[in-house]
Amino acid sequence: MLVRRWLDAAGITDPVLRHCYTVCAREVSALGGGRGRWSALRSAPASARPHTAALMAHGCRADACADTGPAQDRQRRLAEFAETTWTAFATGGSRDPVLHATVHTYQSLGMPLSLIEDMFTAMQRDVEFRDFATYEELRQWATQMTGGPMYGVTWAMAGTELTQAQPLVHEFAELCQLTDVLCDLSEDLDDGRLYLPLDDLDQFGVRPEDVKAKRWTPPLADLIAFEATRVTDRLPVLAAELDHTPVSPFTHALVELCTLHVAGVLSAGQDVLNRPVQPPMGDFLNVWRPVMRAVIPC
Repeated sequence: MLVRRWLDAAGITDPVLRHCYTVCAREVSALGGGRGRWSALRSAPASARPHTAALMAHGCRADACADTGPAQDRQRRLAEFAETTWTAFATGGSRDPVLHATVHTYQSLGMPLSLIEDMFTAMQRDVEFRDFATYEELRQWATQMTGGPMYGVTWAMAGTELTQAQPLVHEFAELCQLTDVLCDLSEDLDDGRLYLPLDDLDQFGVRPEDVKAKRWTPPLADLIAFEATRVTDRLPVLAAELDHTPVSPFTHALVELCTLHVAGVLSAGQDVLNRPVQPPMGDFLNVWRPVMRAVIPC
């Protein structure tokens, strides 16, 4: 019922497209326990939700190719998914509901395909993983991995009103990605990936081999606190600079959520090396409820 209302608000009447967007919404609702992305989706204006669902579903399918399953199969799966994506755009659609809805979203909203190209480039780097030498190198990857998709989602919410604010959205996304790096440190290390820049490790006297072996040291605690401060110092400033845009409630909710995550990382101490960090469900819902209520009854 909800998705039908969103489709009506977006003016999507074609039965095939309605089915495709419904599949996207269902996939998003099932991701991550139905937690983060579904709440973010519900925070968008009703008319933007079908397109937002398509962008999220497509990005998560690509991410699954690069991050899940046997490591030796990831490059092949990602290449195959990229090929089917570009074929869908070349032919104007696909029998795959998510790809068909994604093509329709990009074409109807006039979004640049460079957003998808950048995402695939970043995911390919993940598959062929190598340590990040500098923070600037991490930022470049984060802009491709998260900046493009986040800009696409905010484009669906606000259209071309965000054109001038694209650099702000990209930096905002970079810091959200750094938050994920801190929260998922243990899982990434299990997967053989260290996302913390080597220059930062060297600055604090942290040896990469110690982090990769999950050895907790005082210098590592200082390094994590330093990276956390990067998030908490800059994100509120960026959100304030986006106050004049239609996505302001969305960005302020993300700031609050990232702040909760970072606080959880700092309070976890050495446990951050052994388990991912998630805020309590109640705190999570308290962040998103005001934004979702603002768009009720849609």
